[in-house]
Amino acid sequence: MLLHLANDLRYAARRLAASPGFTVATVATIAIGVGVNTGIFSVLNGLALRDLPVPDSGELVGIAQTIEGVERTAYGSSSMFSTAEYRTYRDSSTTLAGLVGFSTSVRATLGGEVPQRIGGALVTCNYFEVLREPLLLGPGFRADDCEAAGNATPTVVLGHGLWTTVFGADRAIVGRKVLLNRQSFTVVGVAEEGMRGFDLEAASYFAPIAAQPLLQTGFELYGNDEASWLTLLGRRAPGTTLGQVRAELGVIAARIDQQQASRETTLIVESGRPVARPEARPLFVAATTVVMAAFGMVLLVACANVANLLLARATARSSEIAVRMSLGASRGRIVQQLLAESALIAALGGALGSVLAVWSFQGLVTFVLSAFGPETPQLTLDLTPDARVLAYAFVLTLVTGVLFGLLPALRASSRELNTVMKGASASGHRSEGRLRGALVATQVAVCMMLVIGASLLLRGLYATQTVEPGFRYENVTVVAVSLDGGEYDGVRAAEFRRQLVERVAGLPGVEAIAQALRSPLSEGTVQMMAGLPGQEQLFPMDLNYVSADYFSLLELPLALGRAFSAADETDTPAAAIVTEATARRLWPDRNSIGERLVVETGANVRSEVEIVGITRDAEVRVIGETPSRYLYLPAPSSLRRELLVKGGDFAALAPQIRAAVGELDPAVVMRVAPLEANLDFWRRLAGVISTLATGLGVVALVLAVVGVYGVVAYAVGRRTREIGIRVALGAATRDVVALVLEQTMRPVIVGVAIGVAGGLAVSRVLSSVLFGVSPTDVIALLGAALVVVGAALAAGILPARRASRVDANVVLHYE
Repeated sequence: MLLHLANDLRYAARRLAASPGFTVATVATIAIGVGVNTGIFSVLNGLALRDLPVPDSGELVGIAQTIEGVERTAYGSSSMFSTAEYRTYRDSSTTLAGLVGFSTSVRATLGGEVPQRIGGALVTCNYFEVLREPLLLGPGFRADDCEAAGNATPTVVLGHGLWTTVFGADRAIVGRKVLLNRQSFTVVGVAEEGMRGFDLEAASYFAPIAAQPLLQTGFELYGNDEASWLTLLGRRAPGTTLGQVRAELGVIAARIDQQQASRETTLIVESGRPVARPEARPLFVAATTVVMAAFGMVLLVACANVANLLLARATARSSEIAVRMSLGASRGRIVQQLLAESALIAALGGALGSVLAVWSFQGLVTFVLSAFGPETPQLTLDLTPDARVLAYAFVLTLVTGVLFGLLPALRASSRELNTVMKGASASGHRSEGRLRGALVATQVAVCMMLVIGASLLLRGLYATQTVEPGFRYENVTVVAVSLDGGEYDGVRAAEFRRQLVERVAGLPGVEAIAQALRSPLSEGTVQMMAGLPGQEQLFPMDLNYVSADYFSLLELPLALGRAFSAADETDTPAAAIVTEATARRLWPDRNSIGERLVVETGANVRSEVEIVGITRDAEVRVIGETPSRYLYLPAPSSLRRELLVKGGDFAALAPQIRAAVGELDPAVVMRVAPLEANLDFWRRLAGVISTLATGLGVVALVLAVVGVYGVVAYAVGRRTREIGIRVALGAATRDVVALVLEQTMRPVIVGVAIGVAGGLAVSRVLSSVLFGVSPTDVIALLGAALVVVGAALAAGILPARRASRVDANVVLHYE
């Protein structure tokens, strides 16, 4: 069999070389299909599947937990661990050679001539040793750096990027002091260039976990035994297995549970991977399924396209195949020879596609990140191909070759010898036509689904460009200052904000100032648990703390009741305002003014607030969506708040605001931006998603059009004699074109109908990124149908018109 295979491959290579047009068309089609799928897999692999970028990463184990029966404070994820739990597992385990804990995306203010916000990680002091990542400079952390008692002078390890860009790669940096949140930190090391932490955002610094209260002011995690905030990563001891580690840590967890009667812990111990949190897996699996399915559709279109071309090629070789079989070749031998040609096409296309994927998707990720502006943080995403990506490309190429090659091979080897030797029968033509039509319908249906998705997303993009969110954003400036650390306790911070309001209010052109915890349409959400009096179970509500002038400044009208007053701004809220949608949901049959709402203002601390106003519905959280549970509370003086400044041209006002902040404290990090920039974020997001979806739809459409053209051209070639006779008998050009298109468009229309049904089902998945556009938007559906049908019609007209111009004398004389 191997000898036959080698001969078949050589024969296939000669045949492909003799048909360069066919070879280029099929190889390019498969390259596109395999390339886009390999590329997206390389992105998914870089996000969640590849090994962690440390030496001997196969020895690492990720540890997570789920706890029932006790109340926990979660910062980041409920599956994380407290400081005390980390120490217990670290000190009690013998199957682990080392255990580290860390908390990522800890943002702090780096002092200097130009203060800036940077992201870093809080780590245990054995972090670099256990991960076998030696420092470029410095001795690193000491054990007592992670103990609160020994942390009188906190220490820090600088990331390589921060050391290079801010400190000029100064090798004498070790031992010097840097300011983080106005606190003095001693530099004890510089990380190697490749060590950037284990979060998607690269860490610019590494600080001991004992520095948490200094870098995350306002709440205590380090000393809270019931706070989930540390991710655990261990290294297996030599000779131990993952099962042994899992069993031992389970025993330790049971001992911890015995200290609290109602506590029940379930540990999750698996190989170390970037996405290790149990809460993130369902979201990741769902997103992966949607993305891979969309890109897989392009591969399906490509396979149907090549299968049709191979089917036509095999039909043209029917006499040759019949002679081979009459001389004793078995059907299996014929199938093997035809599959060898398919395998060679797939191998060439897969190799070319893999190269294109590595080259193009690096640029694609760069494009996506650049679309969100210069403030986008540096990411740790590694898209270089590893063994997993290469294996995926190989398997995908193998499956693709079988997928598009097997059906034509089986069809070509199943013919009746006598019939073929005498000439193909009409029934054979009809069966081949039905098979080709089914492949065309498949291509068109899949293409239709992708084009519908792209059309809906483009409609969503248009909606973000023309949206009226329900509040005024023109000539409104957002001012956010960072007062983390140092002398800015609650009183000093409140005084700073009071002075800043006075200074900004006196600037030329300023009409009004309001304050809020979050400006409308800013990234992320804040929620509070709330419920109706008498209900034991509370539910989450979107929350914003605002000042009395907030609604008038944004021209966000009140439907009923009143706005907040200065008397409402206390540390214990007594008044609340809800949206119309919230009022309809909670009090559907009565006026909600004067109703009471229970809110959870702290851990197990509940109080009642009175509804004093109802605002008109507006898109304040996400473009295209009116929140159904949204609560406004008066902003207390101790709360961190953003300033909303109305009036004046932003270009002229922004430098004056920055100067006012600098006069109060030049070391403060500030962000001054127009409120419309919040809207621009959603526009950029919609633009990126719609661009990618449109690109995918265009690729599928091009492949489908090429497939339709190939089928029509082949069918016309088979019917040249018939068309010549019709022309000789007086058939006009339009009659011949109509005859060809009538048969061509049948499978196209069937495919469009199937594609519309599938597109309606798939569009539900896209509802979260349609930004106010219905998943059944008629304009999008009709537009997609017109594009696909029009493209297919155009692909069929060219060969049909060429057929109508045949010279009947030449055709009949030849016959």
